[in-house]
Amino acid sequence: MKTSRMVAGLLLVLQIGIFSPALLADEQHTVLITGANRGIGLEFVRQYAERDWKVIATCRNPDAADTLNNLALEYDNIVIEQLDVIDHTGIDALAERYKGQPVDVLLNNAGLMRGPDRGQMVGTIDYEEFDRFYLINVQGPLKVSEAFYPNVKISEYKTMAALTTGKGDKGIPIPGFSLYKTSKAALDAWQKEIAIRWKRQGVRVVTLLPGRVLTHGEDPNTSMSHVSVDKSVAGMLQVLDNLTMEQSGQTFQWDGEFIE
Repeated sequence: MKTSRMVAGLLLVLQIGIFSPALLADEQHTVLITGANRGIGLEFVRQYAERDWKVIATCRNPDAADTLNNLALEYDNIVIEQLDVIDHTGIDALAERYKGQPVDVLLNNAGLMRGPDRGQMVGTIDYEEFDRFYLINVQGPLKVSEAFYPNVKISEYKTMAALTTGKGDKGIPIPGFSLYKTSKAALDAWQKEIAIRWKRQGVRVVTLLPGRVLTHGEDPNTSMSHVSVDKSVAGMLQVLDNLTMEQSGQTFQWDGEFIE
């Protein structure tokens, strides 16, 4: 059945003399991942590639993304693209290049995480860094979502996801992370706004909490519990697989737990 649809699509291409990515949309699902060169983003690339999805893996500097480039040599369904989430012109240009290409899952993973430091403590806030955190962690994902909304809308899964940090007793319990935590809280709020705005178009929006994943060189022999990156990503994929329209706008931990 798939072969016959592919042949029919190719014949149509030959007949009308143009190519439209939507013609073969049912042959392979597509995910677009920001911040795909390391850590959680890289593991999302790996696991989606193993599922035989088309993976559009974006990062600021593809030439320096050695591990990602090596992974792309293993899987011919990985495409690496340059994208900086604070470069709005570049985001629009990439969206234009992929015009007409369905994106089943748009995964806003890129973000700035740093701390603890005095510049993130009330009383000694570094306001230049304040702007940087909010540009990367809030404006960036919002702009990517707006730019690739047409691609998500025409896909089968119609899913937009973004990664956040913990809240309440699942949050970072020490001072010095205020800019990171509050910028992620702003992202959470924008995810809810996106869910409301595009609900009628059938777009499902979810915010994902990956848990304490050791991707920044942390010491694993600490008292705080942590989860391996492969286990966290596998769990988040299950959340995405099972997400319903009624759950759009909500936040879920990697293990499926609903977060208030």
